[in-house]
Amino acid sequence: MKKSRFILAVLASSALIVAACGGSDGGTTETEAPSTEAPSTDAPVTEERTASDIGVTADTIKIGVAISDLEAIRAMGISIPETLTTKHLFDRWDVFVQKWNAAGGINGRMIELFQLVWNPLDPSTFDTLCAAATVDNELFMVINGTGLSSVARKCLLDAGMPIMYGDVMSLSELETGLAISLAAPAEVIGSAGVNAWIGSPEAVAGSTVGILSNNSPAVQAAGKAAEQTLIDAGFTVELIEMNSTGGDSAAINEEGAAAVGVFQAKGATRVFVASPFTENTGFWTAAASAGLTFSLLDTSSSGCSAFGLSRAPAAAVGSECITTYDHMTDGETIRPDTAFEAECRTFFDESFEAYFGNKSYPGVPAGQILTDTAGKVVSSDYAPQECALANILNLGLTAAGVNPTRASTLAAILNLSEVPLAVLAGGSGGFAPGKAYASNAVHTVIVTAATVDTPADANGLYNGCAAPVNCGVVISDWVPIS
Repeated sequence: MKKSRFILAVLASSALIVAACGGSDGGTTETEAPSTEAPSTDAPVTEERTASDIGVTADTIKIGVAISDLEAIRAMGISIPETLTTKHLFDRWDVFVQKWNAAGGINGRMIELFQLVWNPLDPSTFDTLCAAATVDNELFMVINGTGLSSVARKCLLDAGMPIMYGDVMSLSELETGLAISLAAPAEVIGSAGVNAWIGSPEAVAGSTVGILSNNSPAVQAAGKAAEQTLIDAGFTVELIEMNSTGGDSAAINEEGAAAVGVFQAKGATRVFVASPFTENTGFWTAAASAGLTFSLLDTSSSGCSAFGLSRAPAAAVGSECITTYDHMTDGETIRPDTAFEAECRTFFDESFEAYFGNKSYPGVPAGQILTDTAGKVVSSDYAPQECALANILNLGLTAAGVNPTRASTLAAILNLSEVPLAVLAGGSGGFAPGKAYASNAVHTVIVTAATVDTPADANGLYNGCAAPVNCGVVISDWVPIS
């Protein structure tokens, strides 16, 4: 693996120094006459920094950071760990910027972050965030690790605002030319997920395969991509789309339960579930009773990432998920950090060990502190998406030159053929013109249950999990995304 490092671009300036030559005999000094020749046209010309685009001045670049308004959620009666605050989510980005600025900024400009918040429980705040980013303030771009609603993202993209996102987007979002993501888009995951299964002994061409999807744009597209891939490989496909846009949870659960009967009647040997955890309880319950075999496709934000699985409901336990996110164990040992991940962890600990009272621990959900049955205290894992995105942002802005524009920065990122990734795609990925996502691989994990009441085994694992919380245990090798 290539050695990775944080690249902190510091603008170096040079000056022409003219010295007088002194004689050494007799204490006399001769001064060289000034040259009357014109300066060489080959001398380097230093480009003057200008206000090259929206959010850029001669001295600063202003970037919006979208984060959940956790205090608003607390005010609605939702219990959240004390250490998981809106300020902490912002600080997870700001520590990178403070480091860059202390080293001279990027190409001589200081980076300024502007906090944008939304309440995941209040859809009206998506519009508020969008207005703050596109109307009320002049921002160069918006960055977010995970969770930003597709509604808010659409508003930003419609207004011409570039987005760097750490999670799953749709291919149509990436094709706007304004979006960059770490994870592969929903449609690509849908296709790659079933392709990974097609290579298994269980997959018999000509058999019937089911797909459970919904009618939201990204998941619907993922379901159709999976369907076409299976058809092209010679399978018969039964695709069912639940009505997700209606917002009726009871109705969605009923549709999911009814889908099990349809898949059975059609003789489906395997079902792929593209819809998110929040919609699957009815399906899971009926599938368990029927003995229906199924796999999850990680086609929605925070689906089968380590953070997403830590919140997985009991009904999801035992399910296989085909995902682009890495996980920390194979059920027996904790996977060691890659070189880049180790740098991310070290920097996170330098920044936040005093805040949590402990160093980061693999698999602990963001912002949490857990105590196991033996009294061992483990604190929040480092922030992998923020670390990887911050590095890519730095590389892109540095390569965009002294006077970056939105277009030149996005183009520079697309020319980063290889970038280190953290807890994603086996540790590395890359961009290319026409490929605005970094991930290049998927693998399969099994959703595994653990709680603070689960004792650690001889390997220091909690029912195969690195921390005493639900996790994904890796059960396959990485499969390249074609």
